[in-house]
Amino acid sequence: MKTKDELKGQKGIALVVALIMLLVLTLVGLAAVNLTSYEARIAGNERVYNNAFYAGDGGVENFRGRASAGEFVYAAASSGTYQVAIGDCVSHLRYTRGVPYIDTGNSATYVDFFVTSEGISPNFPTAGRVVIESVIKVAMMTQEGYN
Repeated sequence: MKTKDELKGQKGIALVVALIMLLVLTLVGLAAVNLTSYEARIAGNERVYNNAFYAGDGGVENFRGRASAGEFVYAAASSGTYQVAIGDCVSHLRYTRGVPYIDTGNSATYVDFFVTSEGISPNFPTAGRVVIESVIKVAMMTQEGYN
């Protein structure tokens, strides 16, 4: 059994150990909060990029649908621009029509379009921007009244 004299040197050691443990736990907590906020910023940036990508892709698909219906195939201008709203995002499209050609495999006439779609996702503090370029092959159909 320890005597009173041997325990005299142990006074206050529990307080020192408790304070050191509290300091270590505080540092671990601060590191966890810092890491969590960093990961949240990464996830936010990825969401903005994905929205901009899907806006750009949606613009290309919008052009493909309109061109397949003949809207740009027979237009007087061989190039142009327009804008499409896709959700809360916007897609700016630029297109250039190529020269019509006959596909020797099936004797059909086609025209190629070079399309550039810039998807923009408005978000604060910065907007996400993604540019998608595509070549779209469209069959030229005989329009009604021109047979």
